[in-house]
Amino acid sequence: MSLVNDALKRAKDSQRKGNAPAPGPQFRPAEPTAPAAKGVNLLVPMAIGLIVIVGLILASQNRQKTVARESAPKPAAPAAVPAAKPVEVTVSTPAPVAPAPAVAEKAASAPAPVASAPEPTLKLKAIFYSPGHSTAIINGKTVKAGDVYKGFRVAAITQTSATLVSATQTNVMTLEPD
Repeated sequence: MSLVNDALKRAKDSQRKGNAPAPGPQFRPAEPTAPAAKGVNLLVPMAIGLIVIVGLILASQNRQKTVARESAPKPAAPAAVPAAKPVEVTVSTPAPVAPAPAVAEKAASAPAPVASAPEPTLKLKAIFYSPGHSTAIINGKTVKAGDVYKGFRVAAITQTSATLVSATQTNVMTLEPD
């Protein structure tokens, strides 16, 4: 162990007596920098924050308007006159009698009873359900809540049914399996 200690002492002595350490690489002196403008550094984050806040306010107002528009009562559709059902008229005459000329003229000028078209048959073909934005296909026409179709106002569309309302009746249509 003493050999090691002696060697270390000799190495220390030679360093003290020996050469001065070699000069390191020459560094260029630091250039003074202009102090950064603190206002400009804060301006960008403040502008981004302001834009985000304004965007959130506008989105909130738009959502409130949409909710108010959806929850507001829809103006009632004009009252539809229910179609009259066809009336069958049976005329029976006991024997052919020649009518008086004035009576025959009146009978010819009287309007014939007009048969109205039967009530339209509505068939629910499909439903595209999305809360607040649902649509349905009725007789090949796409409708959404609030639309008027063949005298009926579409009151509601659920995942499995569509409710149509007229002045005199309510029609709840469900999807039929094919």
